[in-house]
Amino acid sequence: MRHDEFVRRARKQQERTVELAPRRGAIVDRDGRPLAVTTTVESVFAIPSDIDEPGKVARALAPLVRQSAAELRRKLADRERDFVWVARRVSAETAAEVRRRALPGVRLLKESARRYPEGSLAASVVGYVGTDSQGLGGLEHSWDDEVRGRPARVTVLRDAAQRSYAIQPGGAGRATDEVEGASLRLTLHAGLQHVAERELAAVRAETGARAASAVVLDPVSGEVLAMASVPSFDPNRWNESDAQERRCRPIADAYEPGSTFKVVTAAAAIEAGTLRPDDVVDCGGGSLTIGRTTIREHGRAAWAALPLVDVLAHSSNVGAAHIGLGLGKAEFHRAVRAFGFGRKTGIDLEGENGGLLREPSAWSALSLPTISFGQEIGVNALQLARAFAAIANGGVLPTPHLVAEVAKPGEAPERRAAAPGPRAVSERTAATMRRLLVKVVEEGTGRKAAVPGFTVAGKTGTAQKAVPGAGYSADKYVASFFGFLPAERPRAVVGVLVDEPRGRTYGGDVAAPVFAAIASEVMRVLGEPGRPAPERVTPSLLTADLSRGAARATGELPRSLVPASIRSAAPPVEDLDRLAAGERLVPDLAGRAARDAVQELAQRGFAVRLEGHGFVVAQDPAPGASLPRGSAVRVTLSFAPPVTDAALGTAFEAEGVLP
Repeated sequence: MRHDEFVRRARKQQERTVELAPRRGAIVDRDGRPLAVTTTVESVFAIPSDIDEPGKVARALAPLVRQSAAELRRKLADRERDFVWVARRVSAETAAEVRRRALPGVRLLKESARRYPEGSLAASVVGYVGTDSQGLGGLEHSWDDEVRGRPARVTVLRDAAQRSYAIQPGGAGRATDEVEGASLRLTLHAGLQHVAERELAAVRAETGARAASAVVLDPVSGEVLAMASVPSFDPNRWNESDAQERRCRPIADAYEPGSTFKVVTAAAAIEAGTLRPDDVVDCGGGSLTIGRTTIREHGRAAWAALPLVDVLAHSSNVGAAHIGLGLGKAEFHRAVRAFGFGRKTGIDLEGENGGLLREPSAWSALSLPTISFGQEIGVNALQLARAFAAIANGGVLPTPHLVAEVAKPGEAPERRAAAPGPRAVSERTAATMRRLLVKVVEEGTGRKAAVPGFTVAGKTGTAQKAVPGAGYSADKYVASFFGFLPAERPRAVVGVLVDEPRGRTYGGDVAAPVFAAIASEVMRVLGEPGRPAPERVTPSLLTADLSRGAARATGELPRSLVPASIRSAAPPVEDLDRLAAGERLVPDLAGRAARDAVQELAQRGFAVRLEGHGFVVAQDPAPGASLPRGSAVRVTLSFAPPVTDAALGTAFEAEGVLP
């Protein structure tokens, strides 16, 4: 009689269930490289009813788990509790020592722990988890429902005196087994992410910048190949970092874009028909006065008029303002919205800042001209990269996304392809803008963004930072460069932001070289061959042909007659077969800056292993060695230059040793 009721009452008296953290699914990059994994560790717990001398046990346990003996004693003396966590996810050494001491009432239990094998790599994107395995940031938080899985449970058995006497997994057929969460395969490429973070860290160190960000985006699919920001943090020890270090800056930080926004202004005018690609734009002699405010060019430039291509190449503020004024408020606002500004991109990661774009009714007389050159509007780096992607792919806004596949245990992976967004401009306008932006790199402010072997299209930006209630700062800037390559068939959009650099502040000086370094590696990873370098012209030497009694020019020179300064580094005949089979010669990197050395090796198809900081003082293998493509070259760096023969000669001459 009343069987079910008494069973329930018995279980309530005799059992207590403890829920353990679930086993989270893995997060890997596009090639399967693990970025977040779950491992098995041991945790220390206690059963207070089994401890007769809580003070003695607490004193023995405290140094092992690095806790206060007084606090531990308080926990262990609470006999009303059946189960007390002492320390979660301890090291193997600590677990072994706890087991060896066999303290009464103190036991070990296996749990799951989250580990990030690549440390800080893509930390702000991947995120981190809390003590109970709940996602607290990045994809770990955004995809927590899928990745977390179902927790396991253990049952603590109690006797008639309510003393715990055993722990058993499961119990009475209830669903207590652990179910692993789904795994995520990302669009990120770990190698490109590493390059982006390395270059950002280098430019931040060089310029003393507050922070720096970068985005690498597939312009057609919207796949995010890299999304980096510095400073960063180690998710294995996330509680040692602050909130600023954990920010995913490319989506969380809104800023005034400055001159990079002139691309949107020019595209809007061409699309609307108020400006043709070959039109000349009024640049007002370097200034434009509206009411009591005068807009001026950077660097005191004073152009009277410029063709549209030169407005972009020379980054004319006044020219951009006139283009915007020609469009009018309503049309310009519509075009800016069409490029996706003023709203979130829809990326599958929480924490995005949608930016700032006010309605035209709230604009002042200055708003239209100043927004035209990138002030009085807030954007994030991903929004701007997405706008450049529309120019690159023929006019359609892609939907940026990070998750390529979701794989549940025992099921086939589910592909997550994002649907393309709306059209921003026509294919014709996009093609025109691509041609115009090439000149920015070839002849304008973006020369340092050039990548050997490829045609680069892009735009520099140098934006003064707004000071709330006080206009614009005189010494705080955001330097940027956004572009894509190859310009004739774009494979990738790369955007770089450097926040508050010191000394050098122009985007063309600060951000463009970082773009070039990242973009060069992107092309190598994507397998873009690039154009071969121009053939070296064999020098001629005027010699006397005594047999004919006249001087003649010879084009084919014996190697011994060619001056060393112009002698080509042609390989010996015996090496030609190996080079034809895919091998490459290691270049001489002595004295080169780290970034130059990396770029040179990458162009030749070598991997790089850097040691130290500064300039190249040693390399292995030596210059001229023949290696298969993809081989690693170890480069040693130092800020102390190597001692060379030339340096010794200069030193001796300074001391009067040499004549």
